[in-house]
Amino acid sequence: MGLEDWGYRWLKRYMDAPQWIKEPLGRVYGLLPDTLRHGRDYPRYRQEAGLDRPEELRSLGEARLRETLQWAAQTVPAYAAIAAQLLTDMPAEEWLALFPLMTKLDYKRAPQDYLSSGCTPAERLPMQTSGSVAEPFRFFLHKGVSRAKENAYIEAYSQRIGLTRKDVVLSLRGRNVRGSAADSGPLWSYEPIKRMLWISPNHLGDTYMARHVEAAIAHKVSFIQGYSSAVYELARWLDFNPDARFSDAIRGVQLFSESAEPDMIALIEKVFDCPVLVHYGHSERAVMAGSMPDDHRYFVWPLYGHVELIDENGQPITEAGIQGEVVATGFDNRVMPFIRYRTGDLAAWSDGPEHPQLPGYRVLERIDGRNNDFFVGADGRRIPVASLGGLRPPEFLHVEASQYEQFTPGQLVVRLQSATPLPDHVLAVLDNYFRVKLLGCVEPTLEVVSHIPRTARGKRRLMIQHIGADAQPVTTAGEAPRAV
Repeated sequence: MGLEDWGYRWLKRYMDAPQWIKEPLGRVYGLLPDTLRHGRDYPRYRQEAGLDRPEELRSLGEARLRETLQWAAQTVPAYAAIAAQLLTDMPAEEWLALFPLMTKLDYKRAPQDYLSSGCTPAERLPMQTSGSVAEPFRFFLHKGVSRAKENAYIEAYSQRIGLTRKDVVLSLRGRNVRGSAADSGPLWSYEPIKRMLWISPNHLGDTYMARHVEAAIAHKVSFIQGYSSAVYELARWLDFNPDARFSDAIRGVQLFSESAEPDMIALIEKVFDCPVLVHYGHSERAVMAGSMPDDHRYFVWPLYGHVELIDENGQPITEAGIQGEVVATGFDNRVMPFIRYRTGDLAAWSDGPEHPQLPGYRVLERIDGRNNDFFVGADGRRIPVASLGGLRPPEFLHVEASQYEQFTPGQLVVRLQSATPLPDHVLAVLDNYFRVKLLGCVEPTLEVVSHIPRTARGKRRLMIQHIGADAQPVTTAGEAPRAV
């Protein structure tokens, strides 16, 4: 086990430490070799993340899947009944089909049933995430393995845009800065191990942008990583308040954790005139994918985990262009294997060609958001939030950000963030756009606001849904419920 996992319990204390403590401590730690920091398996993961021979990837991927399933069947109580069915002459895909589809709730109801008896409690690294739902999810990673593997793959991913360990990165990824809530408190914190300038997620408004830019210039920032919405806001501000000292120095941008609409990516590319990569992954470390500098599709790392798409009936989707839910089987976490884990994210396979630099990689055309992000019509039908994507009228350029909230079927509050009132003709175009997209079964009410608040971690919730998935059609007096 490397020092990263051994000292994980003290990470917050280190990040919150005064700069005069953090600077020397971080610089010394950064000089340690990778095997000491991340563990002995880090070089192996770093090497496999760069493999580009299709036959080797296919062979290793099947072997890794088979090894994962066999381990789970032999050591995880919930899968004990499956062990006898895993015949050696069966393809790995047939083995996989014997395992049930799993949701976060399944793990939460009986967590002990999904812990491997082949690993000791000392090998468990407890994690907790709230994700896009209100209730936290507690699970376990494999100490010395799961985070080492993720770090190795992220480093390989970063090299696609030339990011090295010598570069300074501006981070807009939601880490709170200690003392930033106080008047005249610090708005940023520099972390010397990863050479990151962390910006307070609670101070991303126009009032603070000039100070963030000056801090980035002073620290010689050359790359940006962050939530899509946060980086987009920075790019919007710079589009109206250009500063070549900053934008010309940026050589690449990486977007994490949130879906990125094409128009958001286009503006970021325009402002910084550099490659923009979009990353896909999650806290459970069962799947990872990312785009290329010249291709915004998602290329799935074949040795990080196995990915399926399923339809509403749980059946596999193999045809390109058909939207389904991402289901992931993670490799290497022997402590708590995630097998056929329903991520809740929606995607579609691409019918485009392989990327010449990534032969053998499966490709997702785009990731449209979560399958619990939906509007409920007055007739009870569910309309995906993703349906509001695609080509938008130019009047949307007046809108800084948007958010949807629904309390009643057939009614939707659409919040539009703008520093100034929107003209009537702009509101009329936007109102018509939403009515057309919502198929006439949801009545939008537009609200222009000066600010849409973020979560404590700096994310902006696109959809706030107060209606359950079992919503009933709305009826009026004397009217029978309409068919869904």
